[in-house]
Amino acid sequence: MSDQALDWIVNALHLNIKKNDRQFVWCTDENALNGLPSLPHSNLQVITNRWDIAEQAKSRQLQIQFSDFDFNHQGDCTLDGFFYRVSKEKPLVHHLLNHAWRCLKIGGELWLSGFKNDGTKTYIEKIAALLGCEKSIKKNGQVYSAQLTKHAHFDSQQQLDTNDYDLIRPISTHSGLNLVSKPGLFGWNKIDAGSAFLIAQLDKVFANRPAPQTCLDLGCGYGYLSIATANHKIAAGITRWVLTDNNAAALQIARENLRINQIDGQVVGADAGSGLQTKADLLLCNPPFHQGFSVDGDLTDKFLANARRLLAPNGIAIFVVNQFIPLERKAASLFRQIKPLADNGSFKVIGLSL
Repeated sequence: MSDQALDWIVNALHLNIKKNDRQFVWCTDENALNGLPSLPHSNLQVITNRWDIAEQAKSRQLQIQFSDFDFNHQGDCTLDGFFYRVSKEKPLVHHLLNHAWRCLKIGGELWLSGFKNDGTKTYIEKIAALLGCEKSIKKNGQVYSAQLTKHAHFDSQQQLDTNDYDLIRPISTHSGLNLVSKPGLFGWNKIDAGSAFLIAQLDKVFANRPAPQTCLDLGCGYGYLSIATANHKIAAGITRWVLTDNNAAALQIARENLRINQIDGQVVGADAGSGLQTKADLLLCNPPFHQGFSVDGDLTDKFLANARRLLAPNGIAIFVVNQFIPLERKAASLFRQIKPLADNGSFKVIGLSL
């Protein structure tokens, strides 16, 4: 399905990045998953927090930075243009709008687009006031877009509130686990109820199974499933920990949580485990069911297919999903054994074996 807000940004890119003496940045996240357009690349840098988009950009020989939208390298007043399709989380949007204001030259332009329910109109009004320009907003159905010119110098005292986007901070939990996180991650400031429900089933799963040696955390987020498992009695037999995610912030914080908990593990960027070769005795997964702004059942299919490929012959994959995800049906053609382990009315935990 076409994303009209992204289409507007791509059209603006095509129209405005033809002059080689100008420097442009395009910030994009999962909203560009349907494919990067063919663009001149000599004066355009793509910054993304998505591993799969970064790999796609590399294949197109675009200048690419894969990071949690890190602008430490970018000087003040150095950019001629900044292109951005509004993201899902408010702290990230404010983070990028602040950097657009700081990094654009006087006379530089910000192209901003998003849907009504993204809060785009409010974002345009806020950043237009800071840039010192007219808030000329174009509306096309549910999409709001604006081309804004910077007239006012950056003032750090007036920048938009990012909830300290860059700050890594502890998560206060009753679990006794030592964990940190940050904005930019789904559910970043709490323990996910589904993940905690999965961990609560480990005693049942391994009551009559040998302890695992290799643990793979598929779609690890900030690493809760791995850290919680490492604090469980079955961890005594685990000699290898592998955590993987598609999100730059997740990879950064998962590494930090391994360091804090003194776990010697490997954190790898991958799209739902694609490209990994690890064979896991224990595979843990709480798959996301949102792709950008909408529910996407294909994500579960992708995680299941890679779980099938990465699971050791005598291993077990433990998935936790929302009730409405038909995991059992989706897994039927991939796994020999599909065993419901627990159901609390909101989440269900399923064990999968080859």
